[in-house]
Amino acid sequence: MIQGDYQTVFEIGWRSFPWGGLLHPVPFIVVGILLFRFVRGKQVYKVVGILVAILAAFFLLIAAASFVPTFVSLRNSYRSGDSSVVVGTVENFHPAPYLGGANESFSIKGAIFSYNVLDPTSCFHNAPAHKGPIRLGLEVRIYYKDGCVQRVDIRQ
Repeated sequence: MIQGDYQTVFEIGWRSFPWGGLLHPVPFIVVGILLFRFVRGKQVYKVVGILVAILAAFFLLIAAASFVPTFVSLRNSYRSGDSSVVVGTVENFHPAPYLGGANESFSIKGAIFSYNVLDPTSCFHNAPAHKGPIRLGLEVRIYYKDGCVQRVDIRQ
C-alpha cells in the first residue's frame, strides 16, 4: 500500500499471525489419529496413537490460548488508532547476526525498537538476512504499541 510518499512494507494482520507456531502440533494430531484408526494387530499402537493425538491437541489449545488473545489485542489497538507513531531516520541499527543470537534493534528519534527475528509473533520481526526492510539511514514511519511494531512504512 502506498500512502503519500511512503510505502507500507509491514502491517499487523492475518498474514503476520504466527500460523507456524500455532499449527506445529497438527501433524502429530494427524499421525495419532492415523495410528488409532488404521493400525491393526497390536493394541499398544492404538493407545499410543490416542495419547499422541490428545497431547498434541492439548499443545494446540495452549498455543491458541497464547497467540490469539495477544494478536486480537494488538490488532484491535492498531485498527482503532490506539498506537504511537514515530517518523524519522533509522539510527543505532544493530542487525541480527547470521549465526548466534537473533536479536535486532534500532531507534528512531529516541524511540528504541528491539525484537528477536525468530520469535513467533504477529509483530514486525523481519531481519535484513531474512529479507527485512530496515536499514541504517532509512526514512521510515513506525506504528507501535507496548513494544510491538504494528506497521512499517518506508519513504520512497
